[in-house]
Amino acid sequence: MKKYRIKSFEFDSYTLVLLALTIVAFVLRVWNVDYLTLWVDEYVHVDRARFFPVSPLFTDDNNGILYTLFVIPLFKLFAVNEFWARFPSVVFGTLLVPMAYLFAKKYLNRHTALLTAALITCSTYLVFWSRIARNYAIFAFFFLLLLFVLGQALNVDNGFKETKNKVLNYLKIRSKYLWISLVLLVLSILSHQLTFLAIYGILFYYVLLFVTDLVRGRANFKSFEAVVSYFAVVFSAILFIPSIQAVFKSVFLLFLPENVANWVLPNLARLSELWATEPYKAFQIYLEVLKTDYHAIYWLGFIGLAVALFRYRKTGYYLISMFGVLFLLMSFVFREPSLPRYLIYIYPLFLMGIALSIQTVLSGLPKLKINIKPEYATLIAVALICCLPPARTSAQLVKTKAHGQVVSPAFSAFYFPDWKTSAQKIKPQLGKNDVVISTMPTYVDFYLGKSGYQFRQRVYNATAHQYDNLPVDTIHPNANSTPALAKLLNSTDKAWLLADYYFNNVMTDPETRDFVVRNMRFEYDMSNQYVSVFSWDKANPVTQPARLFEFIHAEKPGSYPYQFTVPQNQPNISLLLDVEGITHDNAMLVSINGNVFALPCQSGEIYRQTGDSKSRQWYSVQLPIQILRPDVNEIAFGLNTQHYPNDQYVVYNMGFQ
Repeated sequence: MKKYRIKSFEFDSYTLVLLALTIVAFVLRVWNVDYLTLWVDEYVHVDRARFFPVSPLFTDDNNGILYTLFVIPLFKLFAVNEFWARFPSVVFGTLLVPMAYLFAKKYLNRHTALLTAALITCSTYLVFWSRIARNYAIFAFFFLLLLFVLGQALNVDNGFKETKNKVLNYLKIRSKYLWISLVLLVLSILSHQLTFLAIYGILFYYVLLFVTDLVRGRANFKSFEAVVSYFAVVFSAILFIPSIQAVFKSVFLLFLPENVANWVLPNLARLSELWATEPYKAFQIYLEVLKTDYHAIYWLGFIGLAVALFRYRKTGYYLISMFGVLFLLMSFVFREPSLPRYLIYIYPLFLMGIALSIQTVLSGLPKLKINIKPEYATLIAVALICCLPPARTSAQLVKTKAHGQVVSPAFSAFYFPDWKTSAQKIKPQLGKNDVVISTMPTYVDFYLGKSGYQFRQRVYNATAHQYDNLPVDTIHPNANSTPALAKLLNSTDKAWLLADYYFNNVMTDPETRDFVVRNMRFEYDMSNQYVSVFSWDKANPVTQPARLFEFIHAEKPGSYPYQFTVPQNQPNISLLLDVEGITHDNAMLVSINGNVFALPCQSGEIYRQTGDSKSRQWYSVQLPIQILRPDVNEIAFGLNTQHYPNDQYVVYNMGFQ
């Protein structure tokens, strides 16, 4: 392969392609990274960094303290915003590309290494989690770096040379790599506690080595592999035999916090319950990640891991131990909580399996009398990988400026409401003494710089498995009940309420919701399909209270049905609707007793005078008498999403004439 030299640095075309892939990976991860509103989990790091050193860095949540430590100087040196909050993820998500290349090149081959780099570059799963201010991209990087160095410490690469130290000769461990591994172990644990599962992978790796020697008839029952295998059997008994586990758990609790002890020793009673009710739930969640990302070729990952066992025995054992064993442990033992993002730290190993499968096929081309150099075949395969659906999905993720569910639920359940836009519209009108209430005070505090009251009347009781009303607090101002909200509003001249989907679900008491609709003004131009904005002005009370209030948009394209009756024996009946936001004919759909028709904007009272259809106004539409029932009728409202997916409107009142 042709090599190029710049001063004292020599590199080949693979290095150039790797550099190009790394640049592409960075662009896919950094472009428009600040567009989405910060999601609630991201504030675990953002708020710790914002308020450092006043607030503590450590919390009850496993917040990946290492990520927070990277965010702090960025906030102090530059600005407190979405870009710098997510930038460490961008950096470490990008560095994962050359890191995976070095790992695969060291333990497999350089062709597989380049293919792995391409797969990681384009992976939608990895791109998404590298654009979020959470500790998962940094975890994936440091865990793979740990495995890279640990593999050399454990002689996976067969690079051990005997020394004068008899202990090291017996262990076949290279001490300098072992010390580096310990440092990386700390960094990986500070990224996420799941790092501890690597212990199980190491144990299984040595068991495989010992069993192999046993099968081949050359086992040394005093070897280090044998000793570790004996320990693994004892350790398994401690883990999975209830009576033995109970004894050891009581010992562990003497020097370990209870939550850490629960991580190390699984709750067997809970596992039995889950096995009886949802045996494969966690397994299916993680398998769905594999199947959804490179869905057309994901099965090559399993084949590649099997191929590694035959082509690179010890490396194959290492990959199986660190991916297969950890995958199964998370699926069936340490299975709560089970979320797609928890697979990220071992996912690069699975992509290496896909890459090795592809490389194995390419290496067989000469046998099919297809004479092409391995380097050229690999470069062509890299180009094809960059044309697969994940690459296009990743590019679309970067280019599309849209909130909501931005990736497949198989990758993340994160849902991004657009709080930022509404907050930016409120900010110029926000007075110093204005009260701010919201369903998510954390968002308000970040985007408005003002602490607010939480709007929520119910909370989920995990013990009783039901929703309970929040306790009544008659001393401190709050919005936990209708009387409390009324008292809070009457204590101030101006107030704002920002509400997302919680406003329409079980967390909001219907009585309190009705109070808001009747006593606060809905700010249509400040609201969007994710966040509804209401205002309170004691000096200018609402003079036209809403009795219905249905905010229809792409996220809520239809309303619940309402029942009504009409006078009988009337030849002409007109439907009267108090609506705001109509911009197109046929955008608003009305269903009466299952008969759907569109509401023309020309029928609005203000439109007929000024041509303005968007303003709040009454619309009058004559109803065909044949669609009405003599007793109870049903009406519902919808959006013509096929032709006007970005439209939205509000129905305040309804009547008949």
